[in-house]
Amino acid sequence: MENKGSSRITNHDSRFMELAEGIRKIGFHRWYERQLTESHVYLVTSFLCLILVLACLEGFSFRTSGLEPLLRLGAMFAGGVVGIASLTRYTRMLGVAWRAAEHSICRKCSAYGALEVTSLRTGVSDPGSRPASPPVGVRCRKCGHEWTIE
Repeated sequence: MENKGSSRITNHDSRFMELAEGIRKIGFHRWYERQLTESHVYLVTSFLCLILVLACLEGFSFRTSGLEPLLRLGAMFAGGVVGIASLTRYTRMLGVAWRAAEHSICRKCSAYGALEVTSLRTGVSDPGSRPASPPVGVRCRKCGHEWTIE
């Protein structure tokens, strides 16, 4: 769901805000900054899950009576799953932001991030693979040079 009345993006269904939409709504610099911030939140989450798993493992023993061993196993399993998912999302988001930043420098005037979206290309060359983000046609705001960010 998207809240059109504010600049906060609340679309939880997508893995990350698409590049074209992000540049259109908030500009490249703010999109990039948000991607880095959000991806590092996932990194912190994965570290916290690692701490949870290690803390549960430290006191784990099947000799303990009651539900404690099962609860510790459950917490270790949940922490492991969430930690791996968070680390995967971190690397994907960081990779998308890094590739976009690499291709956001104008080759004519060397301006960084001064972009406006001209088109969104939905065609994929290999039907079996799906890119992390679709190619986006952009234009430099300073000199008008056009190129594609893939």
